[in-house]
Amino acid sequence: MDLDPIAEEEEHRLEDHNEAADARGFMGFGETHGDPIELDGVPVSDPGTGSTSTASPAPTGSAAVAPSRRRKRSKCWNDFDELTKVVNGKTVRYGAVCKYCKSNLSADSNNGIGHLLRYNCPAKQAYERSGQVQSVLKMNADGKLQHWQYSPAVARTELARLIARDDPPPWHGSTVAFQEYINRAHNPRFVHVSRQTTARDMIKLYNDRKVNLIDALKTDVSSVCLISDIWAGKAKEDFLSVVGHFVNSKWEPEKRLLGLRLIDGKHSGGNIANLVATVIDDYALTDKVFAITLDNASLNNTAMKYLRPFLSGYLGVPAPVVLETPNDDDTHTPSDDDDLSTTFLHQCCCCLVINLGVKACLDPLKAYIDDFRTAITFLNASNQRIAAYKSYCMSMAVRPRKFGVDMDYPLDRDGTPLLTDNHCIVAEKILSFLELFYESTVALSGIYYPTALLMLHHILRIARHLNAYENDPLLRPAVVPIKDKFLKYWRKIPILYAVAFILDPRAKMRGFNRLIVRLSNLFGKDYSRFPIDVRTKLTKVFNMYESKFGDERQRAAHQPGAAHGSGKKKMAWGDIYDDDDIGGFPSTPLRRRPGSSTSSPHALSTVVSISELASYLDSDILTEFDEEFNTLFWWQKHKLTYSILSLLAKDIMTVPASTISSESTFSLAGRVIEERRRRLTPDMVEVLNCIKDWELADTHLQHTVEEETEELEEVHENMYLDVDDAAEDEG
Repeated sequence: MDLDPIAEEEEHRLEDHNEAADARGFMGFGETHGDPIELDGVPVSDPGTGSTSTASPAPTGSAAVAPSRRRKRSKCWNDFDELTKVVNGKTVRYGAVCKYCKSNLSADSNNGIGHLLRYNCPAKQAYERSGQVQSVLKMNADGKLQHWQYSPAVARTELARLIARDDPPPWHGSTVAFQEYINRAHNPRFVHVSRQTTARDMIKLYNDRKVNLIDALKTDVSSVCLISDIWAGKAKEDFLSVVGHFVNSKWEPEKRLLGLRLIDGKHSGGNIANLVATVIDDYALTDKVFAITLDNASLNNTAMKYLRPFLSGYLGVPAPVVLETPNDDDTHTPSDDDDLSTTFLHQCCCCLVINLGVKACLDPLKAYIDDFRTAITFLNASNQRIAAYKSYCMSMAVRPRKFGVDMDYPLDRDGTPLLTDNHCIVAEKILSFLELFYESTVALSGIYYPTALLMLHHILRIARHLNAYENDPLLRPAVVPIKDKFLKYWRKIPILYAVAFILDPRAKMRGFNRLIVRLSNLFGKDYSRFPIDVRTKLTKVFNMYESKFGDERQRAAHQPGAAHGSGKKKMAWGDIYDDDDIGGFPSTPLRRRPGSSTSSPHALSTVVSISELASYLDSDILTEFDEEFNTLFWWQKHKLTYSILSLLAKDIMTVPASTISSESTFSLAGRVIEERRRRLTPDMVEVLNCIKDWELADTHLQHTVEEETEELEEVHENMYLDVDDAAEDEG
């Protein structure tokens, strides 16, 4: 619409006036009345109108007039927003809120506001200081950029994490060298903190993370399996560790260190039980403990007698306190068989049994081992001998190696050769014989996959291995002691490992029956009644689960197939399903397509109404023998078909077969309590070890025997005398 000449002239006059005002404001004269500008995300209010009002557009047309003069607003409204309310139809101010720290202050319309001008806001001061340096940008995980500001609180927290993770001395962050490094290389605004402050920061970090772990265990975890062991530190103080294994909401195995407590007093069963119970109570796990794996020490059996009634609440059946002396040959007493709520509560460390057997095997070979140690000690006694050995190897076109020795021995000076050809033959045979025990220890010490269902596979492999070497004339003196130790602990098959084997869908009762026949032939023991007893016990336990979790039961159509997961080959199904030494069993084809099964969806849907357990046990096996098969994922995928049995399977597969994860805690503790940390309090030892373990758990880098043995093997492979030449060859 066209304006009349007078109005158009008036509009041009107002535009010229505004442009001049803007120019004066830009050059630093007077005030500007443009839109507020945002600096680093903090809004700056319009000084002419205040934060809660908006500027009205200049009127146009014949009615346009110059704006009227208004009383200048106080500068305090640059930093505050008005809080208003309607009283009797009028808008009145009752308070003000700081734009920087968000504090609420009184600012009644009828009273003065001088206190707002005098308000000293720390957040405003920090913002003004940050404006004196160039802004720093950081990229978020989503790829967006945002302003980064130095935070002393974040710096202190990260310092506490660094000390817990990498084991420097606790005063590391307070040293001048560390402060100069950070100031010069990273942030000139960094200010070091004292050792006491860092200790308080670590305790706060520990408490915060502990609260989060307790919440996760409460909401995302149905049951927990514990491991406990005792460690003697360098400071002449003994600690008891409590480690928790569980399956998270994604059906993935996890492990957390829950406590590392000083044993202040005698190593008695009562003291051990009290410390374990204290840790369990701290994490509110009294009604969630499914099993505890311990070594076979008698004091642990005594401790379990005290803990059994305390931990029998998972299935809701109390157990009486029984203090009779445990049987040396069995890992549980007869009263255990009558208490279904604690059927699986106490488990023995299988790797300890393997270790005891290997030690018994090495005793008859002590003479050969001592000769090797003596020869290595002689070789390493002087640089001249090492140089002579290196020259000899080079002349024979053999790469010279380094040798280590664990103790010194006197030299043999009678002039006869110390090492003979027979020594080399024995050494080679010993290495071949012990290799299987090493592989079993590695496989049964894992954290991130179920190990309980592997036990019977390795018991069968070891039994066959011992029978194969028993008649060797050279190794028979070593094989007989290890076989006696093996039969002492595993002739009576633990019920938990039998159930775990059955709950592998590739085994079920069919595979278990075949396994029992093979073990019967190897052990020379009649196990004909054992499958029936196991099924009876499994049925009773399943009924208890159905009573407790029956409300969660859901019906769904069966979906054939199986989920996949990562893992290494830890079992050989050919040992179970080859029919060379089994009579009366039909042959099982192993050449089917992976994931196929002879059971149809219709067949399973008709029997599921009878019993989940019977439907599972009597159906055909899953013939997916791939190394990557993940049993836990299979149960997760079929949890609607087997709603109760899947809960039992998850609990069973949570149980660790060994206490190696507790031993890894002591490896961490050995680095925590070292020469520069001997004055650490027991509470700080627990704080440091827990934080370190939890940090490793976040990145899935907790102790694994496989990784450590691979590193050890790599070190030994590179132990050559010509290190420089080896480096050149690798380059």
